[in-house]
Amino acid sequence: MPFKLGKISDFATPLTITLFFLQFILVIGFFGYNYYMDSSEGCIQCHSSKEKMASLGYPQFYVTIEEVRKQSGHKTVFCRDCHLGNGRTTDKDRAHKSMLKPIFVTEDAEYVDRVKVYGKEEYELNKIEPKGKDALFELLPKKRENGEIVLHPKIRNILWHDRNPYTFNFDPKILEKTCGKRGCHTEELKQFKTTIMGTNFRQRTMRSWIEPYGPHNCGPSFADLPPEEILKSAGFDFTNTEKIRKEINIPFTNEQAIAKQRLCNICHAGCLDCHYAPSKEKGSHAFIKVPDSYSCMGRGRGNSVCHTGSAHSRRGETYIGKFYAIPQGRKPDIHFTKGIHCVECHQTGKKGMGDIQRKATCGDCHVEIEKAHARSIHKNLTCTACHVTKAGGYQLTVWGKGYIGETPNPFKKYSLYYGIQKPLILMKDQKGKWFPVKIFPHSVGNIKKDISPTGLKFRWTNGDTRDMYAILGTMDELPSGNKHLLWLQIEEVAHPLGKARDCKSCHRESQNSVSTWQYEDTQGAEPFKGGYKIVADKRGLRLKDFWYEGIKLLPGFEVTDFASWIYFTDKWFISGDFSIRVDKDKYRKYEKIYKEKLDNIKKLKNRVKDEKIKRLRKILIHNPDEDVNLLNF
Repeated sequence: MPFKLGKISDFATPLTITLFFLQFILVIGFFGYNYYMDSSEGCIQCHSSKEKMASLGYPQFYVTIEEVRKQSGHKTVFCRDCHLGNGRTTDKDRAHKSMLKPIFVTEDAEYVDRVKVYGKEEYELNKIEPKGKDALFELLPKKRENGEIVLHPKIRNILWHDRNPYTFNFDPKILEKTCGKRGCHTEELKQFKTTIMGTNFRQRTMRSWIEPYGPHNCGPSFADLPPEEILKSAGFDFTNTEKIRKEINIPFTNEQAIAKQRLCNICHAGCLDCHYAPSKEKGSHAFIKVPDSYSCMGRGRGNSVCHTGSAHSRRGETYIGKFYAIPQGRKPDIHFTKGIHCVECHQTGKKGMGDIQRKATCGDCHVEIEKAHARSIHKNLTCTACHVTKAGGYQLTVWGKGYIGETPNPFKKYSLYYGIQKPLILMKDQKGKWFPVKIFPHSVGNIKKDISPTGLKFRWTNGDTRDMYAILGTMDELPSGNKHLLWLQIEEVAHPLGKARDCKSCHRESQNSVSTWQYEDTQGAEPFKGGYKIVADKRGLRLKDFWYEGIKLLPGFEVTDFASWIYFTDKWFISGDFSIRVDKDKYRKYEKIYKEKLDNIKKLKNRVKDEKIKRLRKILIHNPDEDVNLLNF
């Protein structure tokens, strides 16, 4: 009887052995081919040759692998690790097929290939590095006109290649092949996909103009994916589009929803928005490990990305100031002038990469001041209540008929009523703490049903944010666009911190603020100026005394498209007690204590070191009751 090795030998025929070896060869061949194709040899051969790149008409794209590694700080990186493509050929078209490239976005919210933006003769402009005099726009594509470098008229935005070129959303599938692939930043990508920033959670919760927490300056999530705990893809979804259609009385197509959603997606961040930092000094492959404040502000890609986008204009904040402020020229936050960057205060949370915390504490640096403040009569005020005094950005927003590029859209956002609101009104948060807010009116037209007023509401009752809103109802009988939904947007303002406001701006019977603005949109009308007043007292919160210069309509537009507020100047009111209660005797008492102690500090000038006097003065300013021995301090 022949020997059999277990049961396997029962199947060990010439045919099965042949099939096994064929499968083995196929597996080895598959992995071997992938290993062979995972090469950047062709990229390096072309791009590291000055003569080759010049002969192709792109001398600006000459770069060696050594320079790339030095600029990026990635000492073992190869071209395909970031750009994909075919690195085994020197044929340009084959090499660049499926290659990841910067995404140029037109005014129509469409992707356009870079080769259609620049001719070969414009090689000195066709390179990603800062150009021009305005830092806010220095990385946007430029043209040369009459000897001057100006913004490219066809291009609205530039996005990096971790975005989906169709939806403009951050795309985790792309990152799994590049930054987040095995051996690179796998764990960081895994973390980022779970964060509010990575999942774009807050924007994606806004299902329609009304659901789930009222209308918002950013509008609803027109065609985005539903919110999810872990980001999986970067596509479109039309569930919200259908909800929005049911709320309005005019057509709204999927194509129009896509155009709106793409513009929303541009604003929200991916990995490269924070870590890619091209510069003239370090080159176009430069990266930074820890994002600086310029990264947070979009690093010169205009006022519609990252925190210079809608959030920046909506809150009216600025941190860097100057070019990075709206209106431009505002003073920077005092902390920025001291070399402190955003992430030094807004630190990483429990979820890791991308879990940047909204809340920041002053006590990490200003220890003595914060302790004194916590014991003072002003302990129920945030630091910003005194140290943030004005807000810029949008002063009005109207959603109405207009265009995305040259395509009609029922939800054009007319928000470029740029100006300043000051001094800021103070309001109480969910825990009863006073903080500064920016209050500005909104409307959206063509709403189908009547919507009742809501009174004042927090968007996130669990305290995630302090932002509020108040629906004022729907208004009818306008020349067009009926019905119009009105609401007040009330946003927390946290920057720029600077010199404290005057005590008397709070200690009075009513809070009073003034907004002045200039309309700067390219649709609707020619530029014009205007403003309004805000009053908060025992009778309520109201906007009044609206004024504006003469409006010169552009062809094809109506006033109700972009300035429906003109018909509603008496409608902006919320009932309630918004006053800061003032005890005049107590105020005079503390004013006297404050002056006496400051006078005593001045007398120590020749007996105590200046640094000690400064420390003492800061403590007593924040708490005049503080029991401090002036001589032994």
